[in-house]
Amino acid sequence: MPKNYRATAASIRTAYGHRLRPADYRALTALHSVPEVVAYLKETPAYSEVLSGLEPSFTHRGYVEMLLRRQLFTQCIHFCGMEQLRKAPFFRFFLYEYEIRELFRAIRLGPQGYISAMDTWLAPYLVFSQEQLARAETHEDIINVCAHTMYAPILRKYLGDPAEPVNYTELEIALRACCLSQILKEAESSLKGSDLDALRELIGEQVDLINLINAYRLKSVFHTDRDTLRSMMLPIPGKLPRRMLEQLYDAPDLAAFDSLLSGTRYGRLMDDLPDTPDSMRVELAFTTLRGRTARAKLHFSGHAAVSMYAYHILSRIEIDNLITIIEGIRYKKPVSDIQSLLVITEPL
Repeated sequence: MPKNYRATAASIRTAYGHRLRPADYRALTALHSVPEVVAYLKETPAYSEVLSGLEPSFTHRGYVEMLLRRQLFTQCIHFCGMEQLRKAPFFRFFLYEYEIRELFRAIRLGPQGYISAMDTWLAPYLVFSQEQLARAETHEDIINVCAHTMYAPILRKYLGDPAEPVNYTELEIALRACCLSQILKEAESSLKGSDLDALRELIGEQVDLINLINAYRLKSVFHTDRDTLRSMMLPIPGKLPRRMLEQLYDAPDLAAFDSLLSGTRYGRLMDDLPDTPDSMRVELAFTTLRGRTARAKLHFSGHAAVSMYAYHILSRIEIDNLITIIEGIRYKKPVSDIQSLLVITEPL
């Protein structure tokens, strides 16, 4: 029988209890500088430790953003250290994104560029050798570094012929599909019943989020044709029925796409959102719904796998909100504009 790891689930709920509330966001958006934001966050339970060594008046916003993103990684590693979760299936799920990012950096930048850009603190956690990746001179070298991993067949397919230009979009889609398939496979070996259903729903919404945002962007910016658009979607079932997805992909223009979308659970959410720039409205709606679903799963599930996946979603949303606030203040955007771009997943 799969274990629930309830002690870890309880620890995750405690960590989520330290989240920023709507009142915090209102206070943060009323500030006038990045040092003021840092000073405010240093007084909160969630960020006091990671920001403790910073002197607000001498803080660079890029460094603050790096610390905020790294905080989530460190927290997930901490959870994995409880109850021997490192040895259990599924709990590497959050590392896949970092591995894909490191691979793309090496592929795009080459060895010299990658050495400057790589996050060396990731080395102990990656499934491939970061040192060997930094020494990789060719695409074949990168494939060899990953020969023992699930990434190898995909890298061979898209990087194997040096005479062919790399289709980075298709490569990224293939890598992300591989990771999501692996997450689902590991979930099925770790959970059962309502816990497995909850995790499938969270992952299904992630698939919908990626596919619909990509489809919206491709139609609105590039006016992509139907066949090209379909080739760029994740080939994994989400929560939306396949028939509805096909209709959305086949929509002749953006107006038809919006009309069809309005009849879905995602489209209906848009009616509840504050005034938002049209370019961000779809993305904000999907992310808000995903956050609200994650909150519900975190509240009702006692399984650490569901709790940690939901916590990861919610924490990423919070960090993205903080970065939106920091960038908005930096560029002196009106408070109302900054607030309209925040994803708020709980009642105001």
